[in-house]
Amino acid sequence: MFGPTESGGCSVDEMPVIKNTVFYIRKKLVVWGRANFEHFPWRTCTNDFHTLIAEILLQRTKASQVVPAYLNFINKYPDPASLARAEVTEVEDVIRPLGLRWRARVLVQLGKALEQYDGKVPDQQQSLVSLPGVGTYVSAAYLSLHRNKRAPIVDSNIVRFYGRFLGFHTGPETRRNPSVVKLADCATPRRGFREFNYAMIDFTRNVCKTKPEHEICPVKTRCQLWVTEVHRGLR
Repeated sequence: MFGPTESGGCSVDEMPVIKNTVFYIRKKLVVWGRANFEHFPWRTCTNDFHTLIAEILLQRTKASQVVPAYLNFINKYPDPASLARAEVTEVEDVIRPLGLRWRARVLVQLGKALEQYDGKVPDQQQSLVSLPGVGTYVSAAYLSLHRNKRAPIVDSNIVRFYGRFLGFHTGPETRRNPSVVKLADCATPRRGFREFNYAMIDFTRNVCKTKPEHEICPVKTRCQLWVTEVHRGLR
């Protein structure tokens, strides 16, 4: 479905996504991101354990809902050792407002696993994905946003944007397709990847959401969804 091209772009169903399109997405979203950057406590945090916890709590949960639970969590469990000693029921109480109570047991297991790393969070993806509660998305988000290591971020919101912009079908499992990661990797710049990833996260959460906000979208004039709706007289 996707793959690199000799021009440095990508291909979608054997149709090339030219380099100019990739640059267009990068430029437009970074400019938008600078003007609309959202401030959350984990975005300025320098504690590796705390930022990893944030990325885990953010899964399937709105960022605004995570803030109080996150602050309460790191206050109660400031390091892996304190989390490893915690009772699962206690952790459940802390994250109860977020739902998905199954995360409590996984988080306690994470604390115990990190003790094997002397309480330090590893900075290699292979080690990260082996930790309880840390999969491909969390490891990529943690590395690129908090450890200054380039990694493409792929979640359902981001996949939805690429599908709409480039005109290909997406479904609930599209984000798991390895070829989608290749597309995201192609779009993620070698420099400034942290800024780009934050912009992409904020943009797909606030503009290119389930019901897209076309009127404020900075890339709509080249978006296949927008163009199709215009041609159909829906815009």
